[in-house]
Amino acid sequence: MMASGHQSEAELENHLIRKLQSIGYHYVEIPDVETLNAHFRTVLSERNQERLKGTPLSDREFQAVLNDLIGAKTHYQVAQILRGSVVQPTGKINIKRDDDSSLYLEIFNGKQFDQNIFEVSHQMTVEGRHENRYDVLILINGMPIAQIELKRQGVEFTQAFNQIIRYRTESYAQAKLMRLVQVFVISNGNETRYFANGDGELNSNFMFYWTDEHNNWLNDLDAFTTTFLSKPRLHSLIAKYTVFDSSDHKMLLMRPYQIYATEAIIKQAIDYPHENGYVWHTTGSGKTITSFKASQLLLQETDAEKVIFMIDRADLDIQTVKNFSAYLPETTGGQSPLDRTDNTATLVKQLSSNDNGLIVTTIQKMNNAVSNDRYKDILTPYHDRKVIFIEDESHRSQMGEMRKNVNHWFKNAQHFGFTGTPIFQQNMGPDGRTTKDLYENQLHQYLIRDAVRDGNVLGFSIQYLSTFEETDHDITDEQVPGIDTQEVYESEERLTKIVEHILLNHSHITKNKHYNAIFTVANTRMALKYYQLFRRLDPDHNLKVTTIFTWAANEDDNEEHQKQDDVTSRMGLDQVVKDYNQMYGTDFSTDKFKDYFADVSKRMRDHNDQTPTDNIDILIVVNMFLTGFDSKRLSTLYVDKNLQWHGLIQAFSRTNRVEGKQKPFGNIIAYRNIKNKTDEAVALFSDGDSSGFLAPDYDELKAQFTDKIGQLLTVTPDVQSVDDLYNRGDDALYEFVMAFRAVLRVYNRIRVYDDFEWAQYEPEFSDQLMEAFRGKYFTAYQTIYQRKTQERVSILDDVDVDFDISLLETDTINVDYIVNLISGIDLMSSTERKQDIQKIEHLLDNATNDQLKSKVELLEQFLNEVLPTLDTDDDIGMSLSNFMAESQRAAIKGFSQEHHLSEDFVNEQISDYNFYGKTKDKEIIDKLSANGLGFREKRQAKREIKDFVSTIDRKYSLS
Repeated sequence: MMASGHQSEAELENHLIRKLQSIGYHYVEIPDVETLNAHFRTVLSERNQERLKGTPLSDREFQAVLNDLIGAKTHYQVAQILRGSVVQPTGKINIKRDDDSSLYLEIFNGKQFDQNIFEVSHQMTVEGRHENRYDVLILINGMPIAQIELKRQGVEFTQAFNQIIRYRTESYAQAKLMRLVQVFVISNGNETRYFANGDGELNSNFMFYWTDEHNNWLNDLDAFTTTFLSKPRLHSLIAKYTVFDSSDHKMLLMRPYQIYATEAIIKQAIDYPHENGYVWHTTGSGKTITSFKASQLLLQETDAEKVIFMIDRADLDIQTVKNFSAYLPETTGGQSPLDRTDNTATLVKQLSSNDNGLIVTTIQKMNNAVSNDRYKDILTPYHDRKVIFIEDESHRSQMGEMRKNVNHWFKNAQHFGFTGTPIFQQNMGPDGRTTKDLYENQLHQYLIRDAVRDGNVLGFSIQYLSTFEETDHDITDEQVPGIDTQEVYESEERLTKIVEHILLNHSHITKNKHYNAIFTVANTRMALKYYQLFRRLDPDHNLKVTTIFTWAANEDDNEEHQKQDDVTSRMGLDQVVKDYNQMYGTDFSTDKFKDYFADVSKRMRDHNDQTPTDNIDILIVVNMFLTGFDSKRLSTLYVDKNLQWHGLIQAFSRTNRVEGKQKPFGNIIAYRNIKNKTDEAVALFSDGDSSGFLAPDYDELKAQFTDKIGQLLTVTPDVQSVDDLYNRGDDALYEFVMAFRAVLRVYNRIRVYDDFEWAQYEPEFSDQLMEAFRGKYFTAYQTIYQRKTQERVSILDDVDVDFDISLLETDTINVDYIVNLISGIDLMSSTERKQDIQKIEHLLDNATNDQLKSKVELLEQFLNEVLPTLDTDDDIGMSLSNFMAESQRAAIKGFSQEHHLSEDFVNEQISDYNFYGKTKDKEIIDKLSANGLGFREKRQAKREIKDFVSTIDRKYSLS
């Protein structure tokens, strides 16, 4: 345990270094960037002595090493080079030696941790835009792999995070090897977190706790160091438990429960190959990443001939396909293991091929394969072969006859299931089997209480609103079948009141439509009724509302709906789709339901402040979208149907994905009395401990809000008094910052409650006062930020205040945002592709971000010239990267020819600038002199070369 009492940062730093030395790290003194580069060169040479054959790396060769490893590459590309491939997990680079021979150098051994050199250093100083002094660096083979920033106790924890952002911005350009950092660690001794490095903006919501196998926090720096930073574990995190998301070009570090579950599966497969197992990880905790990583490692570390990832066809929507494809590597034949078609022959071909050790398919297709005599001869050998099945959302896809058929065929198979809501006796279906019956052994669990505590999912604010008059207060859901469902629950008067309530409150609940909502109802007829009521009561479409559902061919109530426009539910949906086409400029029909479904899914996920005309604010559903649909922008679920057990938890969990500080919890607004069902489900799926599941009730938050308002008005009795604080010094300004931040944090939680009205806090405080104080708060933030950049001394620097400025922000259209949109273009539908391109071009035409504006012409060229040539299975993100790289090569070639320089010379100048932050002026002058240029011509050419070299990577880079 850490020593008691307050430690200074220096004491904490020295304590950490001693602890690392005690677990096998070697201390090395690295005071500056030059020493870091030289040390890496020394270690690289020592580890590759045999390959160097007694000839040390020359300066030019070492520069080639740095260019091949880092150069102008993105962090995503550097991280992949560091690790090698899934099949060959060895980081290596190839350079051409001075004698033109090829040289292969190993930089990282991903198989054995003890074949790498682990070192620690501290207080490396980098002179960038400002002087930055790095607290502690962990090096593997001379490369800085982990950056650790420490704060003394009492300092706001997030400031270590903010410091990392500042260092990346201010000095990574001067310390290029720091681009190799894979993981950041921040700690004040008692609180410790880790998170991944990357190309885009860092998000403090994705700082992770480290835990033991039972999900207990290891927050103390000593406990964290001896577990997370132990050489075997840190090595495994880098070599094994990293996932590359090719769609977003992001490197993801797995969370502890994902790692422990994966390790438990591997152990079960090796030690107990004839016993199945399942993982219970709550909905929204990242089961897809865990299951795919387990699939990869099972193929590498067991004797299984095939690892088959099997899901239900209902879960295989477009976004799911993209997620699968993003995480999975290509096979040796160059194809994705995922086949999205309904063609069973393709699956059989994958099973019989040696190229496809890992296969992703649906249980429906697998059932067809084993049930069809046509494939009997090909599949008969699999009766006895070792096959491992990974089954996602096993409660949906693995119960029933299809599972029995697959089991009967693959007699030597081992099955591992993943579920967020297991089947127990209480919620057992007609099948009569529980998850434990099916899989025998629970290998790991991570429950919703754990996920809420860790900040990996949000808790829920649940409001049960009565929709009956007081005289009808005794009507409950259980009584409805005995009276008249149509009369009570589907009456026009009741439905109208609910729609009016939503129209009145939706904007407030969703933070001015920053988020969107799903409205789940009992049946397709109710969905259509609600849809028509929204259109009638909101004729100007201030809320964009649509509905989607599947229909039965011959519905029981068709007779009742004769002579109406919606005789059948499908006819009603026909009109909905017609309205949808008019609203969004699309051309769908129920004959092309899959295309309509895909577009609705995309609009729900892509909800954005900057493109309100493309958004869906409320989606009315019956059962669709209540399982498997993930969107950070979905914050609210309106409920007018009976939900219970796993169906209730699954539906609620659509709303609780972590996005940012503006989204404190998932909002559930129930227009039926499902409290008892909610309590039962929460108790069952929280394993008896429901702590953290529910947000505080309104009265509790009201008391907090009133208290924080009182504290604010004590510091600043009115808005004008904030201005006086600037004359009283930083101490006074600090008090205001802290007081209003406290108000802002509680307001962000209380604003979504139906009981919340500003009148309850007037005249002391009001909506107008809140907005006025908000403006003063933002001005204080800008003042302090400017003061920091000018390096003026301020008490606010000393206390490291966190402004929570993200609570004030809306969407930002920058390079990362546009690249993600481009990567997400739907190549399978020409209509969708056209709409996606139009949306992106509109955003490009109105770009205000300087970095984005410099790339508009290139991005539009890619959309208009390259995108139409891509096949449906092509990786758009990779194609865009290749296009930018090729465009850069063409620009270099053109510039070289124009200035009568070799491309090699120009590339060397670019490399020097990228790594050292400057060009080698003497080399440029010598080259220009050799070309016969006079003094003025040389001066002009030198200026043009420096301008070109300093801007080319910024123009053609996607980071």
